[in-house]
Amino acid sequence: MEEALDADGGPLWQALSEPTRRRILDLLRERPRITGDIASQFKISRIAVMRHLAVLASAGLVTSRKRGRERWHYLNAIPLQRMYERWVDARSRPWASSLLRLGKAAEGRAARLSSRPPDLDLALEVSIAAPPAAVFAALTTDPGGWWGHPYLQSDTTGLTMEPHLGGLLVETWANGGAVLATVTRWTDNRLLELTGPFHLGVAIGIAAFELSSTEGATNLQFTFRAFGAIDPQLVARFSEGWTELVARRLKTLVETSQRLGVTPDPPKRRTYRGRTRV
Repeated sequence: MEEALDADGGPLWQALSEPTRRRILDLLRERPRITGDIASQFKISRIAVMRHLAVLASAGLVTSRKRGRERWHYLNAIPLQRMYERWVDARSRPWASSLLRLGKAAEGRAARLSSRPPDLDLALEVSIAAPPAAVFAALTTDPGGWWGHPYLQSDTTGLTMEPHLGGLLVETWANGGAVLATVTRWTDNRLLELTGPFHLGVAIGIAAFELSSTEGATNLQFTFRAFGAIDPQLVARFSEGWTELVARRLKTLVETSQRLGVTPDPPKRRTYRGRTRV
């Protein structure tokens, strides 16, 4: 008997029997989400969504982690794989067993990582008076318009991003350049995640920009986590730096077109607030 299932798999079947809970699992399959993001996908109340999440958590299908002021929810597909292994036909048993072993190994690794807090953990929430598409355009096609000194190397002359999953965020120097981060998650006009060194030394940072529309504006939820040996002086510097870059410079660029980044001259065709500027 698999330890995650009772005699008839009751909790798992109960969790999967409700269409709303199955839809929540579909959403989490796309990417981890905060409670508000999940609730915004349904017409039912936020409290009702939280109750569905509690049922899924009791069945082991969803795990949650509090980060800053938000609670993040993650899909855990291992119970589903165990159910499949329990009832799969004998001819497919070796294949299912292999997947289960892989899942158990991944589950153990995820548990070890989630139990370790980041060495640097920041969270911001900013309201920008523009639609999400305009904010996303500034983030992904014009980083040099808001990201600049003193939060880049002193001799940096430009900053560009390849606007797609796996694209590079590159700072250009007078005689060379460096990769600052790589695009590791992307959803048009909703999500941008960058993973890279960010001048942290031997540490690795993860910057996430989550966009949602609210009353004609954009609610931007920004988080930055870093793991590794980090100079204590950098913790305060990064906290102040991201607040300056996101809450002031990015907001100013989108709302007024004033460029406070490393490239003060506007590039040839950038679209903010639904208008194309030359």
